[in-house]
Amino acid sequence: MSERVQITVAKSAGFCPGVKNAIDKVLELAKHSKKTIYTLGPLIHNKQVIETLKEKNIHAVNSPSEIKEKHAILVIRAHGIPPEEEAKIRALDLEVVDATCPLVKHVQENIRKHAQQGYATIIVGDRDHAEVVGLMGYTEGRGYVVDGPEEVKKLPRLEKANIVAQTTQEGDIFTEAAAAARGIAGELAVSNTICNPTKQRQKETVEFSKDSDLVIVVGGKNSANTARLFQICERLAKKAVHIEKEDELRPEFFKGAAKIFITAGASTPSWMIEKVLEKARELAGEAQSHLLDKVAFAWKLLVTGSIYTAVAAAALTYVCMKLEGAPVSKKFLLMAGLFAFSLHMANRAVEKGAAVPDKARQLLFVKYRRQSRLAALISGALAILLSAALGWKVFLTAAFFWSAGMMYPYKLPLGFEKFANFPASKDILTALGWAFMCAYAPGLWHGGAMHNSTQLAVFFAFLLVFTRSVLFGISHAHSDMIVGKENFYKAAGQPLTYFTLAAIFLVLSAILFTLKGAGWRPELAASLLTGMLYYLGLMLFFYFSRIPERTTAETLIDTQFLILAALAWKA
Repeated sequence: MSERVQITVAKSAGFCPGVKNAIDKVLELAKHSKKTIYTLGPLIHNKQVIETLKEKNIHAVNSPSEIKEKHAILVIRAHGIPPEEEAKIRALDLEVVDATCPLVKHVQENIRKHAQQGYATIIVGDRDHAEVVGLMGYTEGRGYVVDGPEEVKKLPRLEKANIVAQTTQEGDIFTEAAAAARGIAGELAVSNTICNPTKQRQKETVEFSKDSDLVIVVGGKNSANTARLFQICERLAKKAVHIEKEDELRPEFFKGAAKIFITAGASTPSWMIEKVLEKARELAGEAQSHLLDKVAFAWKLLVTGSIYTAVAAAALTYVCMKLEGAPVSKKFLLMAGLFAFSLHMANRAVEKGAAVPDKARQLLFVKYRRQSRLAALISGALAILLSAALGWKVFLTAAFFWSAGMMYPYKLPLGFEKFANFPASKDILTALGWAFMCAYAPGLWHGGAMHNSTQLAVFFAFLLVFTRSVLFGISHAHSDMIVGKENFYKAAGQPLTYFTLAAIFLVLSAILFTLKGAGWRPELAASLLTGMLYYLGLMLFFYFSRIPERTTAETLIDTQFLILAALAWKA
């Protein structure tokens, strides 16, 4: 392998805010309504995501006339529609939900305002694109669509004109078109309506393409913004290819390519980009030895296969038993590990293949999905069996939390909705389950659940595991996985999420600092207080840096428990 091969992934790659907003809306509708959900045209220009949405009973139609059910839900997609069409569908016997991108709405309002003042509208964009068709509806019949400066020159003389851009238009083309419009308009209003995410994506693409031997553009072949990115790359890079999936990459693309840049359209999820990155590394021979490749794959299997999670749960149990002053029991360490392994593995097995970004996950949850589920059931049964030997109170509570965790992704009996209908439900349920197995059960067995030390350990474990689950949710959201508000990060938003994580850090640190000052297990409290620095560093890393791919993120998150266990052992 060449030591000089360098692969860079665009920081701006992944879903744009408008696409994320539209997907979040339809997912929430799917969770809270039993009605069939339809989108007026494909929600986004990405076949793989559309297939995933179909599995959730979300279907695309070209016209409302295709919908036969009464009171069905019809979603206006991110591109928007003409106002006349919106008025017609709102008069039908349908529940209409508007998921138009806020930035597209800004362009619609810009056109409407100027049209009411007598301005003709020049739209720089693709004539047949859904967004442009929608924008034309706001021009009051005085609209023109052009693809660049040459078409502007062919327009008739306009006394008053407002020139706008399709939100994903190329910046240079719009600037040139605006300059040309000055020659055919008596009065010209220039409204640069290219959205900021597009500007950032294009700026980064220009910067890296100039210095790249190969640029890989990932996105739907019918995606306008992806096509524009590819056009930019073709002009600037030595070689550029446009692909939809990683299996379209060929070894010959990489011949003589030392610097490789990967970028993607606004409708391409990050997990698809991860697949492309992995395949590109394999074909390009990015500087890794065959041994390192094997080690990396083995580690992915360890993390993906929930083994590392099981070790993390056992480590947290060790810490809690130390806090409680209970003798360390291997039975509880094993029980907690099996419990965490079972639920983690079972929930992973429910993930669809489209959301499985690397070979390790493909192997475990696509090729061997049945075996993975069987391993989850067996390990769960063993955990419950161990709990039965520790008394009926431990057994019943363990059985409850394990059953709740196993049923979480599915419909509950007797017509109840999914647990996932409740905001942050997944993070709360996970934290409660771990807090019981890692802290409450050992305390109950050792001397009673009402002891102050047990209550402290339960509270400590709950907050740590809640933090872990929230950080997992941040990682999944930044990988553009199809997740909803069962994830605290999705339910609360970025500012409140990081405020909550900071508050948890301060609370945990204050507790440990108080214990140390009060002379209650001062050496243990001091050691765990030192371990909280890793928590702080992890939180700051997630906030200020690009979120790493899932295996790395999960390794970093679960390592906090191993560090705390090591410090507790040393104390």
